[in-house]
Amino acid sequence: MKKFLPYVWVLLGLLFSSSSTLAQLSVEANAGYGLPTETGSAGVWGGGVAVKYYLNSQMAFGVRGRLYAESIQQSGNGISGSLTAVNIPIMGMFEYHFSERDLHPYVGMEAGVIRSALTADISFNRQQFYNDTVSDLHLGVAPKAGVGYDLTQGLTAMAEVIYTVGFGKNQAGNTQFNLESASRFLTVHAGLSFTFGNRYK
Repeated sequence: MKKFLPYVWVLLGLLFSSSSTLAQLSVEANAGYGLPTETGSAGVWGGGVAVKYYLNSQMAFGVRGRLYAESIQQSGNGISGSLTAVNIPIMGMFEYHFSERDLHPYVGMEAGVIRSALTADISFNRQQFYNDTVSDLHLGVAPKAGVGYDLTQGLTAMAEVIYTVGFGKNQAGNTQFNLESASRFLTVHAGLSFTFGNRYK
């Protein structure tokens, strides 16, 4: 994570140093829910924040951080167990908005790293005998599609669908860029973004 942060600051610096008169800074906060991926799962809840720059009224670049937490519980024959998974994607992103109207659909792509952690807790007759946490860092991408609605000149309500793919690693620790070894989950997000200037200017 520490190795990735300097690249985030470099990207932000490039965005803020843009000389385009159309570029406008926007911040976004949203909540999300992911479809269950395992038996017994109640689904993935999470959310995120983003900072992006509109290069013109239809294209935006930025950086986004998201967090999701999922818990699975099983019990029977005196044995109870739980698995808690936390995923934190931190990614650069690009968006293309199809219209300058108040209601504007868009598509985009995010790419970066995904920090994941899995905690296992197992008890027998209510006595804990196993508890452990493992974590890892993976490369990932997340194509998305959504729609925004301008409530005012600066305030926009948005809803989007994101398909996050985290690429796995082999025994040597090398990233495998194939879907067979990748973790995947689909999330639906809704939130608000605030643009400090007028991106239609």
